[in-house]
Amino acid sequence: METSINAPAPAATSSDARRPLTRRDTRVDLWIAALTAVLGLATLWLSAVIVADADGAGSPSIVESVLWLVGLCAPLAFRRQRPVAVLVVVSGVFLAAQLRGYPDTLTPSIVEFVAIFTANAWAARRARALVVSVVVTAVMFVWLGVWLRSVYVSDAEAADPVTLATIAYTLVSNGIVLVTAIAFGRAARVSATRLHALERTGVELRAAHELVADRAINEERTRLARELHDVVAHHVAVIGIQAGAARRTLDRPEIARGALSAVEGTARTTIDELDRLLSVLRSRDGETGSAPSGLGALPELMADTRALGLEVRFSVHGDAHDVPESIGVTLYRITQEALTNTLKHGNASLAEVHLRYGDRTVEVEVVDDGRPGPTPYPGATPPQGTATSGAGLGQRGMRERVDLHGGELHLGPRPRGGYRVHAVLPVGACADARPRDHVATDPSERP
Repeated sequence: METSINAPAPAATSSDARRPLTRRDTRVDLWIAALTAVLGLATLWLSAVIVADADGAGSPSIVESVLWLVGLCAPLAFRRQRPVAVLVVVSGVFLAAQLRGYPDTLTPSIVEFVAIFTANAWAARRARALVVSVVVTAVMFVWLGVWLRSVYVSDAEAADPVTLATIAYTLVSNGIVLVTAIAFGRAARVSATRLHALERTGVELRAAHELVADRAINEERTRLARELHDVVAHHVAVIGIQAGAARRTLDRPEIARGALSAVEGTARTTIDELDRLLSVLRSRDGETGSAPSGLGALPELMADTRALGLEVRFSVHGDAHDVPESIGVTLYRITQEALTNTLKHGNASLAEVHLRYGDRTVEVEVVDDGRPGPTPYPGATPPQGTATSGAGLGQRGMRERVDLHGGELHLGPRPRGGYRVHAVLPVGACADARPRDHVATDPSERP
């Protein structure tokens, strides 16, 4: 079916851009022509039998009738390539066959209907197709009137009511068929035009979504770069302080040795942070994000989320120890994003946050008991500083953060309902680090 987007041009000069024909379209047209010919052979045989039983004088021979049938059906194989030309050819053959006494009327009527329909649905110029269809319809009515008069009305006597009713019925039924073919063709054209417009809109929306997604990723990478920059700046400052202390205590080897060891450890950590920083600096700058928050801010995040109406249980497992600040910031952001999604999309009443310390990993798991649907908290807004932007971009941001540290992220619905977000980040040989006395925990929830 022809599809187009109407341009703001005068209707008389507008032209629809037809969808290019495919091989499938050509095969379909060939099948339509072949099936119509088969139907015509069957009805031709039945009509020949009826005419032979009555009076076959004046009717064409079977060979001539088959030739008329081929002339009617063959043009349908090109109906979408040359729709107006096919309509003119089919109409001419139709009239010539009827004037010659072709015994069948069903198949020619079907072929004429298909030709008129196709011209109005597929012609490059709608106005020309409509004019040709109206002219063909008018010619058909003139021929039909002449034929009915010759069959049912004689010069010697006036037509009786039954004859008049038969003539009226024939004219009305044929008129309905011809007008319906025009109307159906134009309706199919309008439908195809709207479908084409929807397809183009869908392509544009997908392109816009990709643009928004890329922009969100760029903003997230910029935010990560700024956070890592702050972390690295802190370590460099520590190196400077310890180096100064070592220089001033060179006459006291034990103190100088401790300061130099601190410089060595901090420098190693700084190199790791710089490696991660360089992996995200390729994105362009954006607006400055909110101040970084680490594991120490998790209890405050839990309290903010509870204030929005969602019950949150927070627990810490394993021996708490120091982790790189960038790791802490990443775990905080992932927890924040997961709780925000629960508030916005999860329809949940309870969320559980588990922070686990391992020998070489630190992980956070956020699960809820929600179901997909409207949030039960109409006034709820995401916790302050969240990086989510909707449409799945928050999850992409989480993956960016986890990939940055070489970790793993698992997220998806739970078998028994609810949603689960589980992030595992490597922290190197953190098992040798000293225990932290300021580990972020929720006193009411920690076992």
